[in-house]
Amino acid sequence: LSDLPTGALAHVSSFLTSPSRALFAVALNARDSSAANAGDDWDVLDFGDIEKDLAAKLSDDDIRGVLLSIDAVNNLKKLRLTNCIHVTGVGLDPLRGSTIIEQIDLSLVGDHESPKLDPDPSISCAEVVPILDSIIE
Repeated sequence: LSDLPTGALAHVSSFLTSPSRALFAVALNARDSSAANAGDDWDVLDFGDIEKDLAAKLSDDDIRGVLLSIDAVNNLKKLRLTNCIHVTGVGLDPLRGSTIIEQIDLSLVGDHESPKLDPDPSISCAEVVPILDSIIE
């Protein structure tokens, strides 16, 4: 991928769902920060738009990388962590102090799915509440 022109990579990423496009940019950024471009249209980021198995494998570092790659603190209005069952919430730190965000859905399940998860998810009030407090202040 490092030999492909940035324009070609941007064109390829335009066919991906929003979260996939952001994950693609994060992966490219790990190789070449000048090649990563997640685009500008980031009102909504719903991890339910990617494969459930992939979302379930995402870590807080992955979520942080996505939020940074889309400049979420200045762009994102709605975030849904659908199927992101292994995050503790520390990866939401790039949202700290956002005046743009309107909704963060921490339910971790998709619409019309049972809210009961087994095993219990890793999401932590101790990690999430300070970030949410910084947003509503």
